Parts: sequence; C-alpha cells; structure tokens
Amino acid sequence: MSHPPRLSPAARRWPAAVLVVLFALAASLLPRVSAAAPRFAMALRAGTPGVGLDLDWGLSRQWGVRLGYSGFGINHSLSTSDVDYHGRLKLGIASALLDWYPFRGVFHLTAGVAYDGTKLDVVGQPAQGAYTLNGNTYTTQQIGSLTGEAKFAHAVGPYVGFGWGNPAGRSGRVHFLFDIGAIYGGAPQVTLTAQCGPAAPPGSPLCAAAQSDLRAERQRLQHKLDVLGWYPVVNLGIAVRF
Repeated sequence: MSHPPRLSPAARRWPAAVLVVLFALAASLLPRVSAAAPRFAMALRAGTPGVGLDLDWGLSRQWGVRLGYSGFGINHSLSTSDVDYHGRLKLGIASALLDWYPFRGVFHLTAGVAYDGTKLDVVGQPAQGAYTLNGNTYTTQQIGSLTGEAKFAHAVGPYVGFGWGNPAGRSGRVHFLFDIGAIYGGAPQVTLTAQCGPAAPPGSPLCAAAQSDLRAERQRLQHKLDVLGWYPVVNLGIAVRF
C-alpha cells in the first residue's frame, strides 16, 4: 500500500489561520447590518460543485448570508504514462458564505467557508492482462487488483469569489444568479493499493518489487493532481424570494 506524504505543521495551520481571519472580518461587519427584518430566498444552482440548493438571508441592501449544499457523481477516466484508470468522481460541498453588495445592486463579493468532501475513486485497468508500473509489467496473476483514492488535503477551507444576482433582493421575487470563485483544499492527496496475486504472494520479492513500483506510480498520479489545490467554482442559478 502506498500512503500520501504527511503535511508539515505549518501547512496544516494555514487554512485554519485563513478561516479565523474570515470569521473575524464577518464579526466586524455584521454589526453594521440594518435592523430591518431579513428577507429569505431559496436558490437552485448548478455548476462545477454539482447541483444543489441554497438558503439565503438578505440582511440588508448590502449584506447577505447563504448556506448551501451541492453534490454530483460522474465517471471520469484518468491516465498516467503507464496505467489507465476508471474513476468515479463524487462531489459533495457544503458552504456558509457572506455576500457583500458594495453598490447595493446585484454585483457581490463573497467570502466564507466550505466543507469539500469531493473525492475520486479509481480502479486500474489491466492492458492485455497485465499492469505496467514504473516501466515494469506485472500480470493479473501477480497483481490481482489496483485501486486508489484522491481527495483534498483539507476537508474545510476558505471560499472567495464574486458574482451577480441578489437572491433576496427587493426587486421582484425571481432572481437569476451567476457566481465565480474557488475553494482552497490543498493539493489532493493520493493513495494507491495493489493486492499481490497468487503468482507473487505477500512477502515475496516480486510482491515487494511491485509495491516499490506502485509508490513511483503514486508519485506520477500525485503530480497530475498537484495543480488542483484550489477547486474552481462556477455556477448558474435561479432563486425565489419568500
């Protein structure tokens, strides 16, 4: 089995520090919110986080709060130089966001926190009855199965973005929405597991060699995913104000 590298203490503290700053900013701004009764809306959104619902509170003409969840599942193929994988991408993102409407219109800046349970499960596909790992070929009798998982280093991270549309706006009951942003989750961490088959039983030199080649394969897969430290968010939606 190949395990992801451990994050340094500084890397683990970085997202937490950002979240503290965001909460402090929200706490300093909320006292300025109008004492008028809040307006509520429900929004249906679809985009890179999947399909989901938001509950929106219009606190004033300049401030709004929303809680949402989006999810989806899709099959996705992934290849390195040696192995083809069949994957299942599972999206699951919950968020708590603060919207600021600086011009008291539909344009807004957004900051908040998101729980990102997105992960990719993969199964290695043998080519002509064999796997190639790190340039070495193993039959399906030597490696019985090859599976893996990739998920973000941090399940909870900050969200920043901007967009157009005020779900709980004063003008009309139906509003169209568009948002662009990103969630920081850290570079996805990859695990790979190979089960040695009857022709290379656990503890044998051939099984040990396969596990060593598997670690090199994990590094290749990790390198392909290192660019995804920020998960992009682009979505469209429609909201109904109550």
